Amino acid sequence: MALGGCLTQTSTRLSTFWSRVSRLLKFLWEVFSKPTPSNCFEIFILLLLCLLVSMTIAALLVVWMVYSLTYDVSGVAIFVGNFTLIMTVVLMLVHPIRCILSILVPSLGTDQGRKILISSALTLTVATCVPNMAQNVNWTAFLIRCSSSSMIAGMLNSSQMTQRALRDINAWTAKMPASSGMSKLILKQEIDISSVWHEISTMTDNMKAELQSLHDSLNVASSVLQKLTGAILVLLMVASSTRYLIGYLTDLKYDNGYASRRLMASLATSGDSTLPAKYHSRLVRTAGVKLMRVEVQRCVWGVMVLGFYAIICFALISLDHFIYRALEVLLAWTSDIPGIMFHIIVNLEVSGTAIGFIPFPLLHFHNSYSHSLDIVPAHCVKPLSSPNSSIISSVCLLLFISLLLVLGQVFARRLRRKICASFFNSREEERTGYLLQKILEEREKAKEEHN
Repeated sequence: MALGGCLTQTSTRLSTFWSRVSRLLKFLWEVFSKPTPSNCFEIFILLLLCLLVSMTIAALLVVWMVYSLTYDVSGVAIFVGNFTLIMTVVLMLVHPIRCILSILVPSLGTDQGRKILISSALTLTVATCVPNMAQNVNWTAFLIRCSSSSMIAGMLNSSQMTQRALRDINAWTAKMPASSGMSKLILKQEIDISSVWHEISTMTDNMKAELQSLHDSLNVASSVLQKLTGAILVLLMVASSTRYLIGYLTDLKYDNGYASRRLMASLATSGDSTLPAKYHSRLVRTAGVKLMRVEVQRCVWGVMVLGFYAIICFALISLDHFIYRALEVLLAWTSDIPGIMFHIIVNLEVSGTAIGFIPFPLLHFHNSYSHSLDIVPAHCVKPLSSPNSSIISSVCLLLFISLLLVLGQVFARRLRRKICASFFNSREEERTGYLLQKILEEREKAKEEHN
């Protein structure tokens, strides 16, 4: 008995608390959606609500502009401060702006919100994968450039082996006795490789500058693309909410296909609460979770569009991984390439004759010289830039949220109409009356055809 009484008392308290919270939220919403406050207290509450909304939007802007778009913190702080002040004043004075701002919240669950998430996934993929692919391609170009330069330099430096052999031969001939009757043998090799090396250095420096310029241009382009895409999508979302409100206020047919409670009550008042067969599949019920045929078609189309963009994102990610793995195989293959060895064998012999026909050796010189040439020197091999491991999880999360928004856009559309009806109650009555008149005319037409 004591336990049952305690549970009952707790349930009563929770019910009372929830009832008070519901009344408070209803009062705040009425003040925020009312065209003109009724007294000073409501003006004060409206000021607090507008200030709270402006500060919330400002905080979201700071996070988005600083951490996502990488703007300067000081510039963002100045912009956000002015934005908060102006937004608070505008929300206080302009009633339709409050409605547009309220429509923005469910608009995040419609096509506009999905476009923001999809564009974020695409921008994140492009900004991450394309520079990484460019850096790995630059690695390939550097490897070819460095190997070619080292090979040419090694081939030119191989002349030192010849010069060393000539020096040894000259030293050997200098040791010949003067009595041998032979004159000094002087061999020279003069090869000037400074001009060739200068041309090679100039060519490699120009190639390196061009590749670095391309890499920097890609980074700048991806950053600018990310900022422009974010700004354009926010403007499109605001424009979409504005267009919906204008259509709601100016056109009685615009998005007027909901079987609301007000419409069903009006039908019941007319004496027959049943809908004509023509409107059973056309009208969308605002209560419940059952989806109409039109709403299911919208969801299917949204899933198909989302799948197309998902293929693009994962194609770029796969290409980034493919280039990295292919270059890894190339790196393993180049490490097994053996070097090239140059060999010079010098074998000289000076002989004479005794009594004009008996040969005998005088001097003998034998030596070998070698020079190695590496195809891919060790200093030319730099580590590859591996793909970002977090990009897959980030893109999957954004696409998964987009999928949830595709399924939840039905209820977001319903909520958007309810918000407009709350802000403009008289206009909702006109729209309901227009739809009711159409239903009654269809009903009378069906009766005449039946008779």
